Amino acid sequence: MIPGLYSAATAIDASTRRHEVAAENLANIQMPGYRRKMVANTTFETMFPSRQPSVNNTMSSELLGTATTQPRYDFQQGHLEDTGNPLNFALQGDGFFTIKGPDGPLYTRNGSFYVDTNRQLVTIDMLPVLGSGGPIVVPDTISTEKIEVSADGRLLADNEEFGEFSIARFADNNVLAAAGSSLFVAPSDVVPQTGTALVQQGQLELANTSSIDEMLTLIECSRHLDAAQKALQTIAESVQKRIGLR
Repeated sequence: MIPGLYSAATAIDASTRRHEVAAENLANIQMPGYRRKMVANTTFETMFPSRQPSVNNTMSSELLGTATTQPRYDFQQGHLEDTGNPLNFALQGDGFFTIKGPDGPLYTRNGSFYVDTNRQLVTIDMLPVLGSGGPIVVPDTISTEKIEVSADGRLLADNEEFGEFSIARFADNNVLAAAGSSLFVAPSDVVPQTGTALVQQGQLELANTSSIDEMLTLIECSRHLDAAQKALQTIAESVQKRIGLR
């Protein structure tokens, strides 16, 4: 019965973790550029393949539980929404806008930008957007309504180029780690490549998750949690009767 207690307890932990991830996805569904977070159930013997079965070729109780995989992000393209705002930009294809972070470059699909008091193009967190030569600065003589962008990321006003987005891409996006709701950071030993994504003005890429899918996951996790709690309670009561506590 003790392995059963362990299995039920780990099932509760796994369901709780999946519930938290689905709730996080649901909370960020209105965040442009948000990438859906994913975890899946697995077993301890899968996570620790080097562990050998115990005596008589049976698994020890510590390998009988349920676990979750490490969180991963879904980098599939999200739906593009027309906004009409000249400072909203979306990427069509594989790539990221490069942002100047406090500790190095950051990467995002969230192209909702603004012009700050220093005329720098910045994110909603007031982080400068990087171009090919550093932070992008909008000249004083240029009105934001006149800003245009070419498909390859060159910024123009009255047919005069004043900056160019630094679009980055990675051979494997899974090396990226979250640094905020829609920001990612790359390991120090990973050098990004030049992105080929097309830049589209007056649009934003929405979160690539679905409220219906996340709600269904929440319901599924709640039911799994209830079942595991009932199993845990039933086994605990049986153990108590067995040893004469009830």
